[in-house]
Amino acid sequence: MNRFFLYAVAIAALCSACETDNEVFATQTNNPTNTLHQAKGVEVNDYQIYQSILNSFVYDKQHTYQENLLRFEQHVNRQILNYVPQETYKYEKLNNEQLLVLEQADVDFIEQLVYTRETKQAIYVILSNSFNSETIGLITNENERHLIETLFALHSNGNGDDDLLNDKRSIAFAYGAQYSFTQAVLYAGAIELKKHQ
Repeated sequence: MNRFFLYAVAIAALCSACETDNEVFATQTNNPTNTLHQAKGVEVNDYQIYQSILNSFVYDKQHTYQENLLRFEQHVNRQILNYVPQETYKYEKLNNEQLLVLEQADVDFIEQLVYTRETKQAIYVILSNSFNSETIGLITNENERHLIETLFALHSNGNGDDDLLNDKRSIAFAYGAQYSFTQAVLYAGAIELKKHQ
């Protein structure tokens, strides 16, 4: 009789532990994208997030470029919620005047960016297609190093888009990243949408 009682207690404890695990998992899945990546042990980088957001936007040729920009701004702000905590999120807008400046920007614009000399030099090197791993070692600021890694991936992803856009997408990403990742996505994406006009 004692043996059956011990088995019943062990089974009840096992079932109780299983229920607790399920409850904890259920309460932590309010952000499906991050949870899925964390569950798989995959770290999502900024380049992948940018590509995911951009690829999930459908440019509607029935609308003007300006209307599509507004739709893109809304899309980015909705999608960014998959990657940032809701309590730190704030809606971010495109500044059309700044976008016009970025549409005309060339490599000389890099000097106006608020980065260290080493980071600006790395941006020049990326745009000239002569970037190597030694260049990143010169950048001591972690955020700027992260930016350079993202710009390198963006510029050298093999699709040739940045060549078609005269490096404006990379420059726009670097400009926006001075303020936030959302701004980087908004400006670089807006430049990339120009090819749909």
